[in-house]
Amino acid sequence: MFGTTVQSGDFGMNTGMPSRLFLSLLLALCFSGASAPLFAHHSQAVYDEDKLVTITGTVTKFEWINPHVLVHVEVKDDKGNSDEWIVFSGSPAMQAREANWNSEEFKPGETVTIKGFPQKDGRKIMLGAKHYRASGEEIPESLAEQRIYEGYMDRRGKDAGKN
Repeated sequence: MFGTTVQSGDFGMNTGMPSRLFLSLLLALCFSGASAPLFAHHSQAVYDEDKLVTITGTVTKFEWINPHVLVHVEVKDDKGNSDEWIVFSGSPAMQAREANWNSEEFKPGETVTIKGFPQKDGRKIMLGAKHYRASGEEIPESLAEQRIYEGYMDRRGKDAGKN
């Protein structure tokens, strides 16, 4: 058609460098779009940020892992029954950069008090907002935990002003 001869397998496309570059860019775009959920952050909607709870117990495990640092705490009630709480904090990188935490921040057997926001479904999981050692020393928090706690305190102060 129009005086152009198409050879078998050619289909009129240039199979040189520009086509390979185009294909490479197209594949890169596809893979980056497919991996977009990996870069998304999940919501904190599972936590009740209007209910601050305080637990005191013994650290049983400290996990310095991505995507969140986890502190496992054995908490005993008035009757001596034990529950394990899992306390989430920011990523190791965030905790190290903003709060100067490290992989040895909490040691099994250590007594801690933690204030945080419990998971709405009733499981013994919380978003940690304030951490204290047995001595009463407050452990620094990342900016995210500080903001969440300050937001709770602001809402609480506004609610108190309504009475």
